[in-house]
Amino acid sequence: MPMTEPSPVIGVTGAEEQGHVMWFCNRLGIRWAGGRARRLTASRSEDFQNCDGFLISGGGDIDPALYGEKNTASFNVEPARDTLEQAVISHALSQGKPLAGICRGAQMINIVKGGSLHQNARNIYKDFLPTTSLLGKIFLRRSVRIVEEGLLSALYGDRRAIRVNSIHHQAIARLGQGLIISAQDRHGIAQAIETSGDDCYLLGVQWHPELMLYNQSQRRFFRQLVQACR
Repeated sequence: MPMTEPSPVIGVTGAEEQGHVMWFCNRLGIRWAGGRARRLTASRSEDFQNCDGFLISGGGDIDPALYGEKNTASFNVEPARDTLEQAVISHALSQGKPLAGICRGAQMINIVKGGSLHQNARNIYKDFLPTTSLLGKIFLRRSVRIVEEGLLSALYGDRRAIRVNSIHHQAIARLGQGLIISAQDRHGIAQAIETSGDDCYLLGVQWHPELMLYNQSQRRFFRQLVQACR
């Protein structure tokens, strides 16, 4: 009888007390893609090094002290989660393990790579309006343009203009070392980042594909990550 290839284990970071919907959706997306999700929080992170790859999920804001700024517009900061995600990202980068980020997760990857954030994107882009409505979180509402060939463009084939959901109020400012912007919105805000080399899998998106699993293109985000972990 042929041996069945084991499902890769994807460590998914998250908030300690909140984020249950995002965890459920991320877990479902990974499961549909053939992987197995393991939840990682500040109090449940033992042996995270045993995971085959990692997904840094969305959530509250990141402590601006991590990129050398005072807190002027950051909310729901979780220092313990920040510390965990810094450790997870550093481990993935040093070991060459596949690494993906969603919203806050993409921002944290950027910070660990030496980048910074705009604490409030509306201070920079005056007509930028993040959504707080349920419909705005789960339906395609923002146009994004793919500007570089790479991991993101592979998800969409020949398409260069895509539509995504939008929840974030912060945005990438200074780009981290070794990263490229692979998608932008009409304001010029980075909507996706990835590594400039091909030595490891690294992709971060500013939108929430886990809340749009009804969309085939968004499910490919999880499929690509799981495949990279095999």
